Amino acid sequence: MDLLLYAPEYRPNMSSMIRSAEFFGFRSIYIYDQNELLSPPKNKKGRADMEHLARVWTAGAVDYIEIINVEDPIQFLVDYPARKIGTLINEEAIHLNDMAWESEDLILFGSEKDGLPAPIIELLDEAVYVPSIGHTDCLNVAVTFGIVVEKAVQILH
Repeated sequence: MDLLLYAPEYRPNMSSMIRSAEFFGFRSIYIYDQNELLSPPKNKKGRADMEHLARVWTAGAVDYIEIINVEDPIQFLVDYPARKIGTLINEEAIHLNDMAWESEDLILFGSEKDGLPAPIIELLDEAVYVPSIGHTDCLNVAVTFGIVVEKAVQILH
């Protein structure tokens, strides 16, 4: 099973997802870094601060997980050999509790503001959603990540 973060917009969310991925036993995570969150600031102090914050925000997970930068997400998905499952805010997608995960799946998580764009959604084999019981219609992407990944990894253990 693999994970792809598509264009995360906020370092704290990205760091939380990296931390959660490592917590759940992933050895690598794919990131399409459209917003250049993985690139350190150009000044020396900014680079030092970013290295420190990356370790703090990920609770050291960055030392145990490989971050693989995806340059061309369309080609990456076309070439990916197994099912591609996107997380969507769409009740026509498969309810999280009804999803039949497979060990080779790639799970995609979109950006905080825009989710997954249409060209990416067109390449998905399946889509899954986390149902809302309350009035709020969606969760923070890092929270969604933790919920979905925890459900998905149950098949691996």
